[in-house]
Amino acid sequence: MSTQSEHPLDANAQQLIETAEQLSAIAGQLGIPSLGETIRADTQRRLQDNRVRAVVLGEIKQGKSTLINALLKQKALPMGVTPTTGAVATVRVGDEPGFWAVHASGTRETLSDDRFKALATGRADPSPKSETDADADTDADPTLELVIGEGALPSSLELIDTPGMNDMARVRGAISRGELPRADVLIVVLDATQLLNRTEMAFLRDAIAAVGGLDDSGARLCLVVNRIDLIGEEDRPKLIDYLATEITAVASDADAIEVFQTNARGALADPTSDTLGVREVARLRAFLSQVGANSGQMLPARARASLLRHAALLTHNAAIASRAVTLEREVLRREIRTIERDLVDNDSDLVVVRNRIAEDRTTLAAASRDRVAAFRDEIESATLKKVKTASQRELSNLLPGALHDAFLAFAHGEAQSIRESLDEMTRTAIRTHGEQARRRLFHATMRLGFRGPTIYLDPPSMVLEVGLVAIGLAGTAVMYFGSMTAGLGMTIAGPLATVFLREKSLRAARARAQAELPPALELANDALVENIGIVIDRHVAALDEHLVLANVALGKQLRDVLEHARTQLGDDDAELAGKRGEARSRYHELELELAQIRTTLTAVAG
Repeated sequence: MSTQSEHPLDANAQQLIETAEQLSAIAGQLGIPSLGETIRADTQRRLQDNRVRAVVLGEIKQGKSTLINALLKQKALPMGVTPTTGAVATVRVGDEPGFWAVHASGTRETLSDDRFKALATGRADPSPKSETDADADTDADPTLELVIGEGALPSSLELIDTPGMNDMARVRGAISRGELPRADVLIVVLDATQLLNRTEMAFLRDAIAAVGGLDDSGARLCLVVNRIDLIGEEDRPKLIDYLATEITAVASDADAIEVFQTNARGALADPTSDTLGVREVARLRAFLSQVGANSGQMLPARARASLLRHAALLTHNAAIASRAVTLEREVLRREIRTIERDLVDNDSDLVVVRNRIAEDRTTLAAASRDRVAAFRDEIESATLKKVKTASQRELSNLLPGALHDAFLAFAHGEAQSIRESLDEMTRTAIRTHGEQARRRLFHATMRLGFRGPTIYLDPPSMVLEVGLVAIGLAGTAVMYFGSMTAGLGMTIAGPLATVFLREKSLRAARARAQAELPPALELANDALVENIGIVIDRHVAALDEHLVLANVALGKQLRDVLEHARTQLGDDDAELAGKRGEARSRYHELELELAQIRTTLTAVAG
């Protein structure tokens, strides 16, 4: 079923579609065509099919399925006192009402009510063939669909029911790949009696990041405080005030957030009841209908935000490929085999990884500050000592040049030290982005009804060569840091040379040198520390962005990108140098093209 708009696309939408084609082509050139297909399909869904995707999320037994049923005013999805959602199920309006399984190849098969409920609850193997079609696909991960007639939902809106975010066994068994960034509206169901625990806060932070934030991405967040009937009327305002305070820690744009105080079970039993919880379900229904009706205002911004994030992910992969082709063939083959062979099994989740990165960043910056301060003290002491005995010629000609050279030598060594530390930070973070990270990211990267090729797979371990996955920005930043130090060296050498030449007597020149040197060194010290901080922060931001964007696709994308880079080198040793240069040149051109695309997307009105 298609809800493709009958209206012609405006200039911005057409530009976004063309950009999606560009990004899809670049993904193919990097060896990850499945990502390219996702970019193309998702852009089409938003801009040509005009469909808004509202994803219902929450922990086990928060009432997600009951809420959807209440919105539909019918018991369409399985409910119960035990966890009942074991697979992702899409609810949408269509011309063929009923229960469906949609396979990865696009083949659709009808399901009986019992079969649908068995699959939806995770109590049945999804691999058996259709009851009505012996030739149906037998792939093991179909998407479930409940197609309903018009009236309960606008045709431009689809609701996605998901397993509980803390139901590990069901999530791992029912959802092996997918992505949360494809959501347009996040509906997070919370329990009024135990509002926003640590798991929910961490998940909410990742979910908001996955959709590109709420500031200008077009995404909307609905916080549904369910079972509000269990809270006394006098305590409800305090509950909402607490929620508003807590949510500011993960979302800054209050205008993109709606709060609903619902009683889903009560609304399903008696939708005409005049209680707060039932009225709020009706208000949520009206809100979603309005979002669907105004999809043309939301979806271009969502498409733009999604394309920006995919462009960033492709940029990181291009940088990885560029670094990879500098390795010897056997080293590259070994890294590919390692990625394919090893499975991570440690207890680091994404929050732990991020905390470790933050700790490493603090430690690295502090160590660099100490080295800079020690260098400043050492060069000041040595220079002031030399000033006391230097001749006029040494003061005016030799000492400034020596200061400049010493500064550049220190800067070179410091840049190398920072580069090695950043590479090791990257290697450690990716290697420990392990089993618990995969589990958390399953919640943030579900296969939310996507019927085409999917992106994300389980991540193998990343025991990579130091510097192989340096994300690209580090090299640029360190080069900038190196260039910057030349100027800082001149802030000391230049003024001192001027002072020495201007003073007529040797005594006056020495006195001025002793007075001018400490503040000049202090200025250079502060500027150097500030720029080193910028270098480190840029790298940490790029590393975190890559972990979030790649999610559980990290292992597969790395393997595919590295394998594609290896094929660029060929097998002829005589041609290796030339092919390596050609490959680096191509990857560099892709990075430049992606940078231009990101600049263009930033300028597009969302």
